[in-house]
Amino acid sequence: MAVKVKAWVWVVIGLVVLGILCVLAMAGAAFYMFTQHVETKVVSRTTANEEFSAVRAKFAEQRALIELDEHGRFLRANAERDPKPGTKVPDQLYVLAFDPDDGRIVKVTVPFWLLRFKSHGATIDLNEGRMGLEDLKLTVEDLERFGPTLIVDHQGMHGERVLVWSQ
Repeated sequence: MAVKVKAWVWVVIGLVVLGILCVLAMAGAAFYMFTQHVETKVVSRTTANEEFSAVRAKFAEQRALIELDEHGRFLRANAERDPKPGTKVPDQLYVLAFDPDDGRIVKVTVPFWLLRFKSHGATIDLNEGRMGLEDLKLTVEDLERFGPTLIVDHQGMHGERVLVWSQ
């Protein structure tokens, strides 16, 4: 004799399967986004310096918004400057980092919509020390107000380098 399964059991099973599929889809989308926004490659110190110089040349007349000491500790924020008139709102935040021990350069692109989405509790990891935007005396609105700007230009004692800018 066959046992008849209640309709609510099929509904529960269907919801569980749908939930699992949604989690898998979100994980896949996150992995895809990560692979599209993070680029890493092995380069010589000379090549890394050329890449940093090319980016830095775009902001030749600009002081970085955030100044760090040679150990990567926060010194001050230069957020008191006035934005230039007619400044467009940036849509990407870029991070370029070089580790001479690995000979690896990493370029990360973060869409500004993600910064706005995560603005409360957003952290930046500088030399293994987590800092919130509030600790740096900056907000996402500040970054948008300044438009394309140099945010961090840090060179460490051992040749490591980090450049953060918006564009």
